[in-house]
Amino acid sequence: MLCPPRMNRLALLFSIVSLVASAQPAPETTAPTPAPAAPAEPTPPAPSAQQPRPEDSTPQARDEDEEGDEHDEDDDSASHEEEAWPLSMLPNRGEKSSKKHQNLDACEEDLRNEEVDESAVLTPLQLNLSGRTITPERVELHGLQRLTQAQVYTFIGTPLDDPQTPQKPRKLQTMLRRLALTGLFARVEPRLRVPEQGPVVLEVHLEENPVVTSVELKGLRDIQDDEILDELFRLPHRITDEDEDGEEDFVATVRMNGARGVLTVSTPCPPQRPPKEWLARMDKGVFVPGLIQGGVEPAMQRALNGLRNSGYLLARLSGSLSPSGQLVLTVDEGQLESVEVVGVDGSVATRVREAMDLKAGDVFLRSDARRAMERLESRLPFLEAASVSADPDDIARGRDARIVQERAADGTRHFTTQEPKRKERRRHEKYEFELSWRELFAEWNNEKESQGITLDGRRLVVHVRPRSPEFSGEILPVHTQVTGLAPGLAGSFRIWDVKDRVHTTLDAAAFVPLRLKGQHVADDPDATKRQRRINLLGGAKVEIPAVGLVELGAQAHDFTDTLDRWRMSDIDSSLYSVLINRPDRDYFRRKGVAAFATFRFAEDWLAGVEYRSDRYSTMYSLTPPLTLFRRDSPPFPNAPVDEGRFQSVVARLEYTSTTPRNMKVGSLFRTPETPLADPDVDWNDGPFLHGFATLEVGEGPAVTGPDERFWKLVSDVSLVVPTGWNTGLRVRLRAAGGDHLPEQKREALGGWSALRGFGFKEFGGDASVLATAEYRWHVFGVFADLGTVRAEKEWMDARLGVGGSFHFSDEVRVDVAWRTDEKATSTPEARLFFVRTF
Repeated sequence: MLCPPRMNRLALLFSIVSLVASAQPAPETTAPTPAPAAPAEPTPPAPSAQQPRPEDSTPQARDEDEEGDEHDEDDDSASHEEEAWPLSMLPNRGEKSSKKHQNLDACEEDLRNEEVDESAVLTPLQLNLSGRTITPERVELHGLQRLTQAQVYTFIGTPLDDPQTPQKPRKLQTMLRRLALTGLFARVEPRLRVPEQGPVVLEVHLEENPVVTSVELKGLRDIQDDEILDELFRLPHRITDEDEDGEEDFVATVRMNGARGVLTVSTPCPPQRPPKEWLARMDKGVFVPGLIQGGVEPAMQRALNGLRNSGYLLARLSGSLSPSGQLVLTVDEGQLESVEVVGVDGSVATRVREAMDLKAGDVFLRSDARRAMERLESRLPFLEAASVSADPDDIARGRDARIVQERAADGTRHFTTQEPKRKERRRHEKYEFELSWRELFAEWNNEKESQGITLDGRRLVVHVRPRSPEFSGEILPVHTQVTGLAPGLAGSFRIWDVKDRVHTTLDAAAFVPLRLKGQHVADDPDATKRQRRINLLGGAKVEIPAVGLVELGAQAHDFTDTLDRWRMSDIDSSLYSVLINRPDRDYFRRKGVAAFATFRFAEDWLAGVEYRSDRYSTMYSLTPPLTLFRRDSPPFPNAPVDEGRFQSVVARLEYTSTTPRNMKVGSLFRTPETPLADPDVDWNDGPFLHGFATLEVGEGPAVTGPDERFWKLVSDVSLVVPTGWNTGLRVRLRAAGGDHLPEQKREALGGWSALRGFGFKEFGGDASVLATAEYRWHVFGVFADLGTVRAEKEWMDARLGVGGSFHFSDEVRVDVAWRTDEKATSTPEARLFFVRTF
């Protein structure tokens, strides 16, 4: 018979009531009378007998054993007085009849205790002597000090009715298992005593786990007392509460046809856990003395594992338990003794230690190791974590540390942490630079084996190596109104210098306009042919960290370019160009060369200069539009440019808060309207400020004919202020303007990310100011854009656009916008964006 779950007892109750009602339509109107108490049976000599209580004499169903033995007596065994605990912490609980638990075979599924290793406690029962099977006829418990035999027998569900009755071997083994799994005993050792005459006796020698009367913690610095004590005295699941009956009876009052009675549904199984009041525990932050569940050594092991699993990889516990129960624990949170760098020598190793910022004497955490490697790769990007063969000696091996116990002559128990012995293994102390295809594509093949950190005792060993040459590539799904579909590919190849002197990068890109659906420039075959030319870009640059030079290089290009990347990203513009013929960009052909130099003169500051020499030419929209929707719409207009060769010098100043050194700076598609750095901003990383300013001075063909000098200043600042998880404020202020500007460099507002809700470049002039504010609550947000343009030396009235957002992530979102001027309508503009431009 299995123990019914508590949640099914109500259903069982109603089932029994239904059966009784159907079988007895006219029940008696008197309540059941308790059965008379049976005479007390002989009891073990230690405790004295008590009279059974009437409420414990309710008749119960009789169980049969599997061998077909006679039925057990249908009465209650006598209760026994309990010996007093030294701390008087064991209450005088009435001992109910153990007859309910006589059929222990049906309860073996309950014999599970994840807190106790049964094989380490229980010695196998031997019931064979010289080939003759011995059947014990009596059971005796020896070694009890604080617990009484009555308490133990009642708790494990063993009958005390007649100790002289021979017991089945399986029942004896079940009893021994229950003794081992209670967590009350450190040792359960069965022995057979076979006298020349008389019954065979099974002697069970028990060693109780110690009682803890007080606890004291020493050595804590970062860890709170509760973190240790809660784990040290953590009770198993489903522990019996103080106010619960250990036998988990379910009692209900039943009324049928005016009759009233008491119905009791009981489990035949004894409780799986000892009563809570027997055990040492934490109760609302206060320590309650008691017997320590499972023993002090497993409890300390549990606390040590908790510390190391929570990140204290070098933590150790030591302590002592006096015979009177005073437990004193010393917690060593795990301080580093030293940091050793393997794989590089000399000054580079010193820079590695400085970048990781881990010092001897610091408490070492797993999170510290992760952040230290992130700092290393950020500040010294030419290095990477070296592959370390996986074995138990890596950074996770600390979980194998064990608590060991020693007993002194005076009875005091001493506990220490024993680390596993370290296996010797071969390491390559130096790494040679080798350029090979295997190294080149190692990142693609996922050949990284570790994070490059191991522990040797309390010595942290950092395994690094020069970073292998890197190749990165991306597909360019370009679609514009002047080229149609023009897929391409961009790639970058970077070679790192092991001495951190000069790092070299090669960049290239190409995309090919495809002539689909007969697209052409109306009435101009030559223009159609020119716009079908392959677009090519290529460049090389070097980084010299010793002088703070982030990039020094040059590039050549002949491609279709735009100055509207600050409005909308490449992917979003191409997507809406192919979907609805609305790219929201103007394009032109740019052919020429550029040379540039950028310096990092402070941790977060970049300054640079660039020389540009380009020939600009106008491009025309193709017809018919190559689009999935709005196929009958006219071609999206493309603004003309001032054609001819222009030369200019661009000066830059850029600030990015919390800038990692390994952040990519510059690209092939660099323009004065966009920054060189593209930081990865997360709402939850804290406040973030990014801003840049460019001043371009140059000369080129003017509308009147001769060359004319022009200048243009662009300033763009954005600020992110988080106020909660995925919640916060984002603001932007952009101002730009100049004098004698060619058409392609003139300012205009209107359209997405540049005065949303209004038409694309609806307001044009030689200067503009745009302010944007967005507030986000998790997935929802609201925004407002306010902008004005100066045209013909006069500033127009400011225009306001408002709207809302639904965020799938910080980048992916849906924006809905309305204009608020005299042309406002109830129908909003809406777009789905995949990349944020500010």
